[in-house]
Amino acid sequence: MEPASKKTKLDKSVLIRLCDAFTRTDGKIICPLIKAENSVRVLYKLQEKLLYKIVREAGLPDPKFLWKSAATDRNIDGNLFVKYSTSQQVDENSLKQFQETLKGKLREVLKVKHILIDRVEDTENVIPQPIISETSFEFHKLKVCYESLFDKAKDTIDQNTDIGADLYVAAETIKSHLEDLKGQYTKFAVLSQNGKGKSFILNLLMLLTADNEEEYRENNRNLKLPQAIDENKTVEEIEEEGDLPDVVKDVLTITVDKTKFARAVLDPLCCKLPWVKNIQQSKLLSNVDKYFSKKRRIDIGPYILAEKEIEGSFESTTKCIIHLRYGTLYQIRVNYFTEEELQQQLFELVTWSEGDSSNEINESIKEKAKDCLKARFGILTDYDIPSTLQEMEQFQSPEDILLSREVAQFAGKTELYIGDGKDAQHDRLAMKSILRQMTTSQEGDDEYKKKIAAVKQIVIYLPSKILYGGKEILEMPGTDDSDPMAMNFIETALNEVDAVIVISDFAFKIAEKEVKDMLSSSDFVKSWKENPCNHKLMLLAYPEKNQRWQFGKHDTENIKKLEKEERKKRTEELKYISKILRMEDMMDSKKKELEASIITAYILPVLHTSILAQPADKGKEYRVFQENEAFLQYTGISNLITIIDSFVSSRQQSTTEKIRNQFSHLCQELCDNSEGIREATRTVLRVLTRRELKSTLEDEINRNSEELLIKCKWRIEQLISEVVNTKMEAVLKTTVEQAKKDWMINKDRIQYLGVFNPYFAGKNPVYKVLLFNIFFDGLKGKKTVIFKEIRTRIEALLQQYKKQILKQLMQTLNMVLGDQHRPFTLEFVENAIEDELDDALLWYVGNVQRPFNEKAMRKFFKMSQNNSIRENILKPNFKKEISLETAKQNTEQNIEKCIMEIKESFFYELSVLHEERLKCLNRKLKSKGSSKMWQRLVYKLKVISRQSGENHRKILNDLILMMSVNFNEP
Repeated sequence: MEPASKKTKLDKSVLIRLCDAFTRTDGKIICPLIKAENSVRVLYKLQEKLLYKIVREAGLPDPKFLWKSAATDRNIDGNLFVKYSTSQQVDENSLKQFQETLKGKLREVLKVKHILIDRVEDTENVIPQPIISETSFEFHKLKVCYESLFDKAKDTIDQNTDIGADLYVAAETIKSHLEDLKGQYTKFAVLSQNGKGKSFILNLLMLLTADNEEEYRENNRNLKLPQAIDENKTVEEIEEEGDLPDVVKDVLTITVDKTKFARAVLDPLCCKLPWVKNIQQSKLLSNVDKYFSKKRRIDIGPYILAEKEIEGSFESTTKCIIHLRYGTLYQIRVNYFTEEELQQQLFELVTWSEGDSSNEINESIKEKAKDCLKARFGILTDYDIPSTLQEMEQFQSPEDILLSREVAQFAGKTELYIGDGKDAQHDRLAMKSILRQMTTSQEGDDEYKKKIAAVKQIVIYLPSKILYGGKEILEMPGTDDSDPMAMNFIETALNEVDAVIVISDFAFKIAEKEVKDMLSSSDFVKSWKENPCNHKLMLLAYPEKNQRWQFGKHDTENIKKLEKEERKKRTEELKYISKILRMEDMMDSKKKELEASIITAYILPVLHTSILAQPADKGKEYRVFQENEAFLQYTGISNLITIIDSFVSSRQQSTTEKIRNQFSHLCQELCDNSEGIREATRTVLRVLTRRELKSTLEDEINRNSEELLIKCKWRIEQLISEVVNTKMEAVLKTTVEQAKKDWMINKDRIQYLGVFNPYFAGKNPVYKVLLFNIFFDGLKGKKTVIFKEIRTRIEALLQQYKKQILKQLMQTLNMVLGDQHRPFTLEFVENAIEDELDDALLWYVGNVQRPFNEKAMRKFFKMSQNNSIRENILKPNFKKEISLETAKQNTEQNIEKCIMEIKESFFYELSVLHEERLKCLNRKLKSKGSSKMWQRLVYKLKVISRQSGENHRKILNDLILMMSVNFNEP
């Protein structure tokens, strides 16, 4: 009998899924977000070759990557699979060994630390993964491009290959744009009446997206605290260091005298953190999972923001705005009112007569203001709290009100509180303690009562990923707290923000009148109507306080009904908002644009947080998302996070596009040129090797470049002076006539000296007559035309300067050749340095902080208006010794002076800004004292002459492809 034939050994296909693992925050909540730099999905999307190499080195021969998109419009949410063939049986031990090896290599090479590696049977087995922020994705692309270019440039320069300088120039360009993006914030104002849950909702969002302990320590590993700064280093020397806390960078940026020692500036501002008694996890957070699992109502303690009481709000910083920004470190900056501002606020009590009433005063606002100011009077001064207004008669002017010694010591000051970056929970609890002291007074704690009453602004940097990528959330005062100071804060903020989030119980339609009035009359709405694409109006209903809107794990069918409720809500909200904002008369296309920028949604943050607090086997947190998909779909929180992020990303797209175009141009430069040009470049380079000639030539180029810049500087100064002293003056003179007429119409309506309170710059909401509007309404629209003219003419002068630079360098190149052959055209020079030159000129008009654009001019003009009305009208008349009639007479006499002095102040502010921008431009045009444009041109010649650009062209092409990777495309 023949022996049985041996079976053929068949190859087996093995399929392994690589996913980003969920982590838990320091509150033990599953974090729904992940930074792009920590994602294996992003590594695959941007650097597939690198991932291929890592996977091979981990033990998988010839792997093949497969991508399976999840059921979502975000392609990045898909799963990555690795398929490979093997003739060996893959057992659990082999897989485990591969997992550990791969994780180790990813950690070693990159920041991909949380990865889930499973063997699966098919690619249909797609699991949920953390949300990747679009802004984080774009930031990471820029960072990877910069690091790749910088490393390549360094390698070639180290090898004495001059061509590497081209890559270095490109790397520095990316770095400047990345730093620019990081310094810009898209601002979201959270608006509602008191008691609607602003702080509570924000606390839950911060809790959900917080960095965990490992991330916190790693991100702050190179942190340089103020006490570690060399005592002999100046502000200018230390300002560029990247590892300083954000609050320190803020202070250094606004320090005028950069020659001061940095420690001398910072040491008086840095405050000691409070000692935290108990570092254990808050018990109020430990049972949050019970809300969903057992449908048990729970108390959730504040995560970081104090959740303030409505009672005693005169002591609370609900009067001021709290700014929330991303920082790897917990840190707080507190700014206090100046002594003069506090005196002006308190003196308003003196200007009211007990029992007076008038149709020209907002009585409800006045009564609230009176209660608040009386209480603050007793806290901020050593006088007794006045029981009647007659007791205030002893004060004749704001300066007569002496603040207490303790208040005088910190009035106008800034305090910095900074964690040490080692223990996230300790630093957070310390910051939470500070915020509680600054926002909610404690029995017998007089020191903090004084500080609470004097706080002007609080800025918090904290490691919560929802803020990452240039997002800033402003927690606003409640609109129903009719204190004029709070209303002034809200109005000012709404003039500057990019998006408004309105919180109501069930719908904007039934929201409080104060909220609707404040929103509809704001400059935000005016800007939004003009340009809907650059703004968002988010009408969010938070109904969870109502029992009907509380859901547990057995309420699957009930929560699905929310989809129908959402559609109904949106229809009603759009109809209502269209009516109160008068959108009915707009063109259909414009109305649709506006409606597309309106978000209407229910949010259930407690439910969302409770679900993500559910226990799971380690590494299997994704199952919480699978098992509770129906609930998470309708909480509105994931959608809110992605909408906010997509909005910010859309505002940053132009920068990425600009860099991609610069890469394309640089890559084109490295293409072959004609033999005539190549020979000419070699001739020029040979001439430049003669040290004496090179030195003389560069001196002449630097001198000529300096002269051109001085001429450009002088022309811009002449332009500003001409426009301000002719067109601006003419507009102001016309405004004077209009203001005098408006004054005659309204002066009899002024019945209170408080109208002249300098703190409000003529816009005190207690009074129906606003001096600011009387004097300056005639300027509406006219000043904008002037701003546009200044901007347009400055741009023309910069373009003229650009042409002169290009022409000068072209002539210099041809002169070096020394014969009649002139191969270097203006186009040649332009192609070589235009991008670098344009980038430098853009930094003058506004690529960074304090730009010279129309927004800056509006800001300076408004500042000039406020200063002029304060100095010429308000301060001289805000005194008890001056009767109301005398104040009116003084005002009438000074209307012209008040309006015309705006011109000088505005001219001064523009001149200072011009000087600052020129210094910045000068730095962008020079490198080590020499013309950067000439250096760039010489590098171009070396590229052409050596014909060695092929490798670098490949590098740039790869980076162009990376920059082109779309977040939501395969």
